[in-house]
Amino acid sequence: MEKGRGLFLWFLCLGLLLLAYVGGQVSPAVFLLAGLLLPLPVLLVGCRLGARAAWLLALAAALGMFCLKPGLTIILENLGFGELLLMGVLLSALNQRGLPPQRVIIFTAAGLNLLALLFFLGEAFLSGMTPQALLTQKSQEILGVLSQVMGGAESGAKEQIFQDVPWAELQNLIPQLLPALVVINIGVVAWINVVLSRQLTVLLGWGQPQPPLFYWSTPEWLIFVVLGAGFLLLVPVKGVRLVSLNLLLVLALLYFCQGTAVIAAWFNRLGLPRFLRLIGYPLLFLNPLVLLIITLGLMDLWLDFRRLHQPRDA
Repeated sequence: MEKGRGLFLWFLCLGLLLLAYVGGQVSPAVFLLAGLLLPLPVLLVGCRLGARAAWLLALAAALGMFCLKPGLTIILENLGFGELLLMGVLLSALNQRGLPPQRVIIFTAAGLNLLALLFFLGEAFLSGMTPQALLTQKSQEILGVLSQVMGGAESGAKEQIFQDVPWAELQNLIPQLLPALVVINIGVVAWINVVLSRQLTVLLGWGQPQPPLFYWSTPEWLIFVVLGAGFLLLVPVKGVRLVSLNLLLVLALLYFCQGTAVIAAWFNRLGLPRFLRLIGYPLLFLNPLVLLIITLGLMDLWLDFRRLHQPRDA
């Protein structure tokens, strides 16, 4: 009976992956949603059936995507889906090893970013383009997808969506910040899928609740890296300033995670109902709350809102 349920779960997740792939081909909104949650079915299968089942699921999904539209071109066009499937496999494998969730997320993000960098340099070499030219091309592709998601909005509508950054300035800004945006995107997707998988496994009764993620804490020495990157912004050299700005954005993600952990601890202390938490967490990603959460994560280093560093009574 247990084996039958496992097979049902495996094929259900395979169907969800293929459905997300097909939907992403016809709807930019579904494409973005799949880009956020595609690793989740693989991770859930890994949590329930083991890392080997997760590997088989990812391979079957990749083969199914290829069979829907065979050809080398479709492989190159859907490398992003392959990367998300690989993310689910890595998250599952590291989770099975019993690593803390923070390390699972960081190790997965680091590995995928290194793989993305190697592939980017290889693509630039094979296409005979400079890395800067290829970076500009990728930026234009991202802007194209973003424009499609907004439904081909007129420039005035785009200005309303990006109130703080004009659309024309955004087109110039993305190529400069693309390295940090890639790192942040992979890190956020890994983080969200780990959080959701932990919640779902508890709701489905697949084991004992794991330690909550509101114990997330960045190393204290990292603040010196933040200060160093901030001082580098004052250097009158464009290349140095771009590197420091990208580094600060990546570090901001870590402190955003810490600030979110502080909020989660407060939610838990207040005993907020689950549906209120489901409303509250997405709001943290909205501007200007993002900056407030990052600031909260930085302040937690000194104020210790969660009392993590206070001695416990014997």
